[in-house]
Amino acid sequence: MHNTIIEAFDDGYFPSWYKGGKGCTYIAGVETVEFLVVRRIAWSTVNVDSNTSMSKIIELSKFFEGEVVILDGVTYAGFDVVDPDQVSDRTGKGVIVIQLYPLNLDKIKVALQKHFVDWRERYSVIEKTYLKMIYYDTPWRTIKIYVRNIDLEKAFYILKNTCLFSPVPEPLRIADKLASALSQVFSDKPKVLSNSTMKS
Repeated sequence: MHNTIIEAFDDGYFPSWYKGGKGCTYIAGVETVEFLVVRRIAWSTVNVDSNTSMSKIIELSKFFEGEVVILDGVTYAGFDVVDPDQVSDRTGKGVIVIQLYPLNLDKIKVALQKHFVDWRERYSVIEKTYLKMIYYDTPWRTIKIYVRNIDLEKAFYILKNTCLFSPVPEPLRIADKLASALSQVFSDKPKVLSNSTMKS
């Protein structure tokens, strides 16, 4: 099986008071070849809880030539939900979602109901993705994954060759470090556009 060109996207740090659309963070993407060699990077700002992370990821993906996109769960920039099915359909690329820790769907639903007028749409993506996840054993511990538009054998092969130092695939770990570094450098600039999807 040939070395697949991989894209990975993660979000960065933001202070708790940025939640509810009061500040922004960064989403960073990396393109790797031969599993670990970084060939391109790209990034963009996104308003926390704004429901725009998915469009940002799709936009950033246009700069890359990857065959497979790796996502860190489906919530980015707070409770901003990224639908892996739409990412795959709109980019034409396979998607692997990595879920490192179990989710409490009941608590998530309550939190969404409290803060978002569009909570049903956000929750439906989280629920449908999480309930369809399967277990994957890494050398460190078992995680859960969701796969779209890529066969399981290929997904397992990619994870086996990228989860080298932790349960986090290296392209995703690099994207996380990049997004976090950008976010901390510019964390003193919380100006954002207004967002009508948050409850007052």
